[in-house]
Amino acid sequence: MSKRWPSKTIIGLTGNIATGKSAIMRYAAEHGALAIDADKIAHDVLNDEGIQQKIGEAFGDEVRLPDGRVDRATLGKIVFANPEKLAQLENLIHPIVRPRIQQIVDVAPHSIVMIEAIKLLEGELSTFCDQIWVTNCGKFTQMQRLVIARGMDEEQAFERIAAQSPQTEKVAKADIVIDTTGTLAETLRQVAAIWPTAAEAEPEAEAPAPPAAEVVAEVVVETLPPTPEPIAPPAEPEPTPAPAAEVASTPVEVVAETEAEDEIVVRRARPSDIPSIMLLIHRATNGRVKPKRAEILMSLSERGYLIGQVGSEISTVVGWYTDKGFASIEQIYIHPAEAALTTGAAVLKEIGKTANELMCEAVFVFLPQEDINEHVTAALDALQYEGVEDINTWPRVWKQALEEEQPAGTIAKVRKLWTARVA
Repeated sequence: MSKRWPSKTIIGLTGNIATGKSAIMRYAAEHGALAIDADKIAHDVLNDEGIQQKIGEAFGDEVRLPDGRVDRATLGKIVFANPEKLAQLENLIHPIVRPRIQQIVDVAPHSIVMIEAIKLLEGELSTFCDQIWVTNCGKFTQMQRLVIARGMDEEQAFERIAAQSPQTEKVAKADIVIDTTGTLAETLRQVAAIWPTAAEAEPEAEAPAPPAAEVVAEVVVETLPPTPEPIAPPAEPEPTPAPAAEVASTPVEVVAETEAEDEIVVRRARPSDIPSIMLLIHRATNGRVKPKRAEILMSLSERGYLIGQVGSEISTVVGWYTDKGFASIEQIYIHPAEAALTTGAAVLKEIGKTANELMCEAVFVFLPQEDINEHVTAALDALQYEGVEDINTWPRVWKQALEEEQPAGTIAKVRKLWTARVA
């Protein structure tokens, strides 16, 4: 039972957007719990004139309608595209949301209370809870639900997902994780198996009701409309491979170990990885690059993509290809940056191994002149990649290959695999 509310069991429900929280809230309400949607309360707080005034001062006239009210659509576009702006908005709203939730729970007669909030674990709300439940599914499923069920285009869906903290951070702090990848029935079977029994939810002692003067919020039990079964995403065809001489031949999966004995998996990217790749590129470039799904799907048919991940979290994506006896690495996306020394190094090592098996004479790496990841440089140095300062001593065909392959605005490094050539 809750320390603040000894007669109640408080369940905190969180999970990133489109991971199935609403279905669980509906189950809670149908089984006698008080279902509180913290995000709905936050939405209502936006109607407060004082808050609207502060938002206008913080975000400028562009978020105001002609009548002076906040333009929620414009505000949403701003904050979901900029994590700092989102945090600024939350700092205005959340201090008001928490007391309202407390007041609702204070006067509620329910013995079980479920509080849903995407940012439950980032603030004080989590301290109210006896249990933390987290809904979890893959990014592909999230994207499909946002596009199919909520009518967003892929760019909107991508920005909403990218604006949130990694799902793995929530899962790591959960008491209970509910896998919502499957059908609604499968999700609800998991909830039914863990739902508090009457004995568990029975009040230990009746808490005295607060004085009437202190009650400033009505009890809100959200009535949620029926939700259809999640629509299964359509099967995607594997991209048509380019000719073997032009696309790097990569193994399906390679496993390595980090010093902490966490398993690193290096594998070929698949179409189902596209949402994760989009998010990784967005984060690795601080939002400067926002690839579209179709672009990445096309790229999968033009070059080899290797993914490096620990558990379910992808932290490295590298695009490369082979041509005329040379391998070229032209895309390296890593987030967080220090993962270059773990998953990044594992992927680069595997590319070198495969290039050698394909009888490539050298591997070129092309790094952007601006914003070079020092951790990537350290990983390349450890794998014996060198600068190209001695290019005048190279065989003619090597110099020609570098000239043909190097993109503008990049710095080249090379790992020499075969040094017997003399012309």
